[in-house]
Amino acid sequence: MYGKIAICCGRASQPLGLRICEILGIEPEPVEFVRFTNGNLMVNFVGESVREKDVFVIQSGERSLLQDRDTAYGVVSGDILELLQMIYAIKDSAGRISAVTPYFPYARSDKKDKPRIAITAKMIFDMLEAVRADRVLTMTLHCPQSQGFSNIPVDQLHADEVFLDRIVSLGRERLAFVAPDSGSIMNNDFLAMHVARFMKDRGMSPDIKTGYVKKVRVDDSETPHVRTVEGVDDLTGRTVIMNDDEILSGKSLVQCAEIARERGAEDVYAFITHGILSGNAVKRIEDSPITRLFVTDTVEFNTAEAEKVTGGPLTRIETLSVARIFAEAIKRTHEGKSLSSLFLGK
Repeated sequence: MYGKIAICCGRASQPLGLRICEILGIEPEPVEFVRFTNGNLMVNFVGESVREKDVFVIQSGERSLLQDRDTAYGVVSGDILELLQMIYAIKDSAGRISAVTPYFPYARSDKKDKPRIAITAKMIFDMLEAVRADRVLTMTLHCPQSQGFSNIPVDQLHADEVFLDRIVSLGRERLAFVAPDSGSIMNNDFLAMHVARFMKDRGMSPDIKTGYVKKVRVDDSETPHVRTVEGVDDLTGRTVIMNDDEILSGKSLVQCAEIARERGAEDVYAFITHGILSGNAVKRIEDSPITRLFVTDTVEFNTAEAEKVTGGPLTRIETLSVARIFAEAIKRTHEGKSLSSLFLGK
């Protein structure tokens, strides 16, 4: 057994980190970040010692609403270095260090599909091990098999329970779960099954269909070519649910919603774990046929910045917090208990 829990929050995840601390009833460790004139960063833990404590360093590897690509690259890369420095600064004193990456850095770079490119997700795991992190706690990897890149334990959490509660609260029984692409079919079907089970247990009469949008990508751009919907021909009078791991430009999601509306969908709700929403994605969602987009706080959503992009109040984007899930996972990890009951179906 290690010493007391200590929570350290990087600047990319301070709001989520503070919510987690509030649930756990502890104060975050004070950390000072100093940027020198040459651009170098110094991380300084200015509070009490963390010697032999069970330390959880919270830092996501992505930010929302980064309009300029060069600026986005600099900020995200800085966040990764900040995470590594925080861990390295306490490696000789902490009893155990867990890297809590709500959005895992470079999660999409998980394969070598061209010659002479880096599998950067693997590189990030290697760097976390190099600075002597003992384990990784993350949420919904772009490719679950990426856990196999790591030589240290990796626990992958999911936002399904939060999504399920919100879907049921809609009070709709005629639903259609339509995956935005073939890669999210299993997640959509899994969520549909548990929503149906949950509703039946509460005396409701769910009428649920599932399908997916079949699309073809001709390159690595963010503009896919949509072909058709497979599995669902008629969506008349149904509420469509779309579930995916992340939203970047929003083009795929909007195209899926447009097809759903063409096929008679009454409303279209999207439930996305990581709301990156880069470039003009927020405006694209606000102008779309999506009734409401729900994202979680794994990537902090800045409403004020979003309203600068749209030029007015947001009406279609809402954040659901996963702080409770992370707080419980941290508590169980500290106590050496299983995390499996945090997942639907367990």
